[in-house]
Amino acid sequence: MEQQPPRVPGESQQTPPFDPNASPARTVPRRRQGGPPPRPLAPSPQPNPWLVGIAVATVLGAISVIAFGLFSSNTDSSTADATATTLAAGDMTLDSSTGDTTDGTTAPTTDETADPTTDGTNATLPGGGDLTPIGSVGEPIPISELTMSSNDIGPLDFGDAGNDVLGRLVATFGQPTDDTGFIVGDGSLGECPGDSIRVVRWGPLNIVTRGEASNHVFASYRMDLRYGGITSPTTDMATLSGLRVGQTVGELEDVYQEFTIEYIVDQDVGQTFELRSSPTGALLLWGPVDSNAPGSLVTGIYSPDPCTATS
Repeated sequence: MEQQPPRVPGESQQTPPFDPNASPARTVPRRRQGGPPPRPLAPSPQPNPWLVGIAVATVLGAISVIAFGLFSSNTDSSTADATATTLAAGDMTLDSSTGDTTDGTTAPTTDETADPTTDGTNATLPGGGDLTPIGSVGEPIPISELTMSSNDIGPLDFGDAGNDVLGRLVATFGQPTDDTGFIVGDGSLGECPGDSIRVVRWGPLNIVTRGEASNHVFASYRMDLRYGGITSPTTDMATLSGLRVGQTVGELEDVYQEFTIEYIVDQDVGQTFELRSSPTGALLLWGPVDSNAPGSLVTGIYSPDPCTATS
């Protein structure tokens, strides 16, 4: 028979098991026999709510400052990147309030409707940059005498000195509205590709001279409403038979009923009329039309192409 060990006096019957999650028991001082009663335990100190509020406000303020700094940095960086892109794409940026560019120069302004100065200084023209104004030559030519034909405009014949022709037109119409200066032609105005030409415009009237600056001659003309300047006095110029730009195809056929008229699609100009001599078939005049319908408009009158005429 199994015997239990003798119990020690004062020993508890069972030792409680160890619990690692249990809170440690607070020890209450035992009262000594005949001594004063034990002191009550002091309560745990509580945080001051004012100090807590100040601390929270300080932390929130610091977070706001940091966030604002990061946002401002990103914004400035984006703005700087955009500015750099603009400069790289265009090499300069125009300040609309001052008219100055970022490279310290002043952006030029161009007014296509204004005539350049005539006081002998250089004038900015849309076609060719800074060009010396053309000097006036002789007396103005009456519009009625500036008749367009296959080889001249009134008294201005193909082959005449370019400076004289341009000077007579300046005396008649004032300074041109456009001037390319001397350029290498690509054939788009009927010149031979590679020719040195100068194209000077008064409203819808283009005058082409061919040659170098020291020796150039009147080569051809094109009157075309698509060039603009429809209120220019040059629109009053007519052909020898009396046709003007802006009249109808029906009027074209009435004026030139004794000539041969063909309607051709030109790869550069579009729908055109070609006026030819009935006996020889030689091209006299041509130009763009809206269509070959009687009510459509004749929008241009051209002389024969100078490259074809001299080849």
